[in-house]
Amino acid sequence: LERTWLAARVFQPTGTMPGARDVPVVVYAHDCAGVDDDLRRWAEVLTGHGYAVIAPDHRARGGRAPACSAATLYGPADVPELATRDAEVRYALRQVRTLPWVRQQAVFLMGVGQGGVVAAGYAGPAFTGYVLTGWSCTSPHPRGGLATATTRPVLAIRWADDPWLRDPAWNGDCATSLGERPSSRSIVLDGTGHSVAGVASAERAVIDFLQRHTPR
Repeated sequence: LERTWLAARVFQPTGTMPGARDVPVVVYAHDCAGVDDDLRRWAEVLTGHGYAVIAPDHRARGGRAPACSAATLYGPADVPELATRDAEVRYALRQVRTLPWVRQQAVFLMGVGQGGVVAAGYAGPAFTGYVLTGWSCTSPHPRGGLATATTRPVLAIRWADDPWLRDPAWNGDCATSLGERPSSRSIVLDGTGHSVAGVASAERAVIDFLQRHTPR
């Protein structure tokens, strides 16, 4: 666990002065391609709006790499690996809680693709809110649905036609799993794609969600 934290990419908000405090944070769970997926684009967007980004590197653990070439985001053999990634998120949150510069009331979890599977299935100590992209909360295997704290908001964004979610067993909508979670919503973008980075409406929705739920 420590290796994934030590290898984390950290991005500070634009214009942050050395020694700055009270900075809201987004913990970023990457897709199966690792921290080279959409991280730089999301870091640019988020830091430009005052949020630090911390992205633990799952691949720093070594061992079996998560599937990236499969027709779906994960298979039955990947379920233990997803549990490992869940432990990495818990460890990252524990470490964030020790950082004196963090606004502790504003620590969010954002999961992209397979990282969205991890974030949706996270049932550990609560984050301020959760952002899921490229995931449907729908699977024939364990880790479908939402396990996040029911008292915390969730924003989910996916494409209507996602190549990794075309099978009917995967092609659902996180809206059906939101339940009574406050101020939560699911956005389905018209068109085809997997990543929503670089899509102006998706990026605006993420920033609006974070700002709405960031205590001032």
